[in-house]
Amino acid sequence: MIKKYYIPFFKLILLIFGLISINSFAGNKDIIIVESYSKEYKWDADYAKEIRNAFGRKYNLTFFEMDTKRLPKDQHEKMGLKAWDLIQKVKPTMVFIGDDAALKYVGPKLEQNKIRTVYLGINNNPRVYFDKEPKYITGVLERPLIRRSAIFIKDIIPQSKKILVLFDSDITSKIVHEDFFSGKPSINFSGINYDIYLFDKFADWQRKIIDAPHKGYEAIIVGLYANMVDENKKNVDSVKVVQWSAANSKLPIFSFWDFTVGKGKALGGLVMTGASQGKALVEMAQKLLNNPTMNPSSLYPIYLQEGKFVFSKYEMKRHKIKLPADIEKEAIYTE
Repeated sequence: MIKKYYIPFFKLILLIFGLISINSFAGNKDIIIVESYSKEYKWDADYAKEIRNAFGRKYNLTFFEMDTKRLPKDQHEKMGLKAWDLIQKVKPTMVFIGDDAALKYVGPKLEQNKIRTVYLGINNNPRVYFDKEPKYITGVLERPLIRRSAIFIKDIIPQSKKILVLFDSDITSKIVHEDFFSGKPSINFSGINYDIYLFDKFADWQRKIIDAPHKGYEAIIVGLYANMVDENKKNVDSVKVVQWSAANSKLPIFSFWDFTVGKGKALGGLVMTGASQGKALVEMAQKLLNNPTMNPSSLYPIYLQEGKFVFSKYEMKRHKIKLPADIEKEAIYTE
């Protein structure tokens, strides 16, 4: 009788011990990525690809989309709370944060709960999102290359004196306006006067583009444009915005981000890429994952200033734009 029940009882003990062990280490192979936007945006898709390539085989990756480009502003905090609920449930070994909205609404809770975190795409000073200097969060800063863009546009259009800069009214757009333009409506770089406008309504954006040639502008730069509404207060699809802009602008359109460039979109520019941000995040995260006791604050945030010249052959031909030799040899071309 003793022998008959000894083996099942022993297996039961092993099973119980195994369950306890698994529960004790729950989440040690999990990483959660909180996206401010959505996988539908090229920016998110490109940095997510770098994360998957680096960690997809070794870790369980869970992506949470806050979708703040399309959702009304009064729902952003609610999405942050949903992301936090997921984090509490999974108890990941690390969290990655994509862009300012996610850091604003999720970052403080991660810091308070001592969850090691790496961010990317942060335009603001990350310190403003915390009561004190964070110890458990570090990452990659994003800075549109406005000053360097001013120089190369002058090389492409030597006669330029006045350029129109358009953004939506998203949090990132407001940060760029404050950071590079000091909150002013215009600023002068390299002899060119840049006038910046931030829009809530697509109709206002449209009027500004149509009027641009009559206001003395030689070119337009489009920044971010996914957070505008139509006459019914519904979000306007970002692809529609850039395609309409390219089709109706009589002036060449440049860009600060690669996802805006292409046939039927912006002509090109010295652009930031989601891939470069993703690669930089991966390098920082690998150091932390390889050293479980390393405090993220020991790694200073990276001020990524890497930009690439990306141009559309179609749009260049349409606007009769020819690149200077030094830019041409560095350029990456799309259709």
